[in-house]
Amino acid sequence: MAERRLIGGGGGPTWGVAEYGDPSGHPLVLHHGLVGSAVLPDFWHEYAAAAGVRLIAVERPGYGLTPPLEMTAVAEWSALMRPVLDALAVTEFDVAAISAGAPYAYALAAGLAPRVRRAWVLSGLPYVCDPAVRGCYPQPAQPVWELYRSAPPDEMRAHFAAAAPRFAAALAQFPTALAALAEMAGHEHHGPAREARLQVRPWGFVPGDVRQPARLWHTPADDLVPYRAVQATAALLPRATITDQYEPTHTPTDTTLRALFDELAATR
Repeated sequence: MAERRLIGGGGGPTWGVAEYGDPSGHPLVLHHGLVGSAVLPDFWHEYAAAAGVRLIAVERPGYGLTPPLEMTAVAEWSALMRPVLDALAVTEFDVAAISAGAPYAYALAAGLAPRVRRAWVLSGLPYVCDPAVRGCYPQPAQPVWELYRSAPPDEMRAHFAAAAPRFAAALAQFPTALAALAEMAGHEHHGPAREARLQVRPWGFVPGDVRQPARLWHTPADDLVPYRAVQATAALLPRATITDQYEPTHTPTDTTLRALFDELAATR
């Protein structure tokens, strides 16, 4: 397991980061999901090393080692990450994301366009700040989106604190996710509370600003993120391709991860 470290300081934000794979390989900046951190299962390291990829996992504010930090729009992520990438001596790189990390991968692709080569998205959150895309979700989900849009931060933190036992039950077979859940609680759930709020508000850029090739893996049977919403998002991305993950789970499967790293090896 890679050891996390802090990047930054000197009066500015600090960020939890872990690296995997080939230290001299092509950089891939990975964004974790709503429950996540920079700690990944060992097979991520093995697949990245075999593909010649330098896998860099960054923890967003209120996750892992990264202290809470308020943001007003997802688009701010590119300015926040620029000094981190400079400190890591990363110039050209790819971006990847799992689930709720997708908006942040797109933000880097849009905001740091000359440096980002491709985007790779696994079970990614759609462009839900668009009412038409949110409309692809079933009716019971609509009040949740309204809660995310309008609830004050303290109410959102209480919402995720109350949901933590359900997350723990659903993630019982994923030790790294359970550890991430405990770290989120240590930050008083500032991380997911901010993420949920920013998801449904204007991102500060539009999908059309993501000009790079984007590969989206998603299962048609996803019971958390409707396939129709992913199709609607892909239609807004100028160079997007959807690849079906046939295993019916929101979690990226071993088959999907092998395909991701095989493609990364082929496009080095």
